[in-house]
Amino acid sequence: TEVTEVYAEVGYDLLHPNLGIDDAGMLSFKLANGAYGTLDTSWSRPSAFPTWGDVTIEVLGERGIIRLDAFKQQLALYSNQEGKAQWVPWGSNMDLGLIRDFVDMIATGREPSITGHDGLKALEVALAAYRSAETGEVVPL
Repeated sequence: TEVTEVYAEVGYDLLHPNLGIDDAGMLSFKLANGAYGTLDTSWSRPSAFPTWGDVTIEVLGERGIIRLDAFKQQLALYSNQEGKAQWVPWGSNMDLGLIRDFVDMIATGREPSITGHDGLKALEVALAAYRSAETGEVVPL
């Protein structure tokens, strides 16, 4: 589903002075299906933090929560239906999956799984986020 509106806050030189680019950002967005999301694009960890970044995602839905931590290679499911947390085996090598998908696309002549149109839509969201940060307003897409 498509992003329909974006609100963002952006910070410069918060933890990494003289970086020359924003080093902190928080993006809130609404999707066409009515769902909301938040994306933390910050380099907001101090230099003493044990990893260089944070690659996590949490999805909160009507039936539970999925939490993915890419660095820990951990996928956890929490739902009232199960009544307990579940840890899902990590799965396959993501880099290998990307390469296989690319090779299959070339071999079969099919469209890419992620198209140029998808990239354009992502760029539109990013540019709307910067406009929102400049104006302090929600930017419709």
